[in-house]
Amino acid sequence: MQDISDTLRVAALGYNDVPLTRQQITALPYAAIQLKWGHGPRVLSVLALAEGDKLKWVTQDKKMLVTQHGRLIKTLGFEQNLVYTGNLAADPLPHLLTLLQQRQDMRWASEQDWQPGYISGYASLSRFEYQGEESQNILGQPVTLIKFTEQVRYAKFDRQLQNTFWLSPDSGEVIKSRQFIGPGLPEVEITLIKPYQS
Repeated sequence: MQDISDTLRVAALGYNDVPLTRQQITALPYAAIQLKWGHGPRVLSVLALAEGDKLKWVTQDKKMLVTQHGRLIKTLGFEQNLVYTGNLAADPLPHLLTLLQQRQDMRWASEQDWQPGYISGYASLSRFEYQGEESQNILGQPVTLIKFTEQVRYAKFDRQLQNTFWLSPDSGEVIKSRQFIGPGLPEVEITLIKPYQS
């Protein structure tokens, strides 16, 4: 297995602002996502480390995102960072297609911490809603995915956000998402362009 310095070198190849092709992605020795933070450009991020279900992705400027089953659960090196997401074992996101088929409740209670400012322990309540099939452009090709929205309510802030997830109809894996890291904080778009093979 190659070390993290090799991973950082791959992430620093200068792919941001350059259209990515399937051939380029196939040639990468690492899993990869395309990331758009707020109003910034789309950049390539490669997998630096997998710790169980937690995947740590690094950008060319050495910022890091941590995802679990497609949910953004932690960030590092950005102007504002999500530093903690609670109750992940109960997150319905990895089971949405099964829950939909079984007509089960798709709700989740969590809490988050953010920095700077040491804002901690803010509870959120989520409700997922099935939106049907939708075509998304992945590396220049249309792909039919299953769309879910997640309405996230922060009672202490009196704010509601909407996250959107597009899932593979076969595996239920999150292929694309638009997620807010918190109230008043940037929306993050993540597109899975080369899945991690454990």
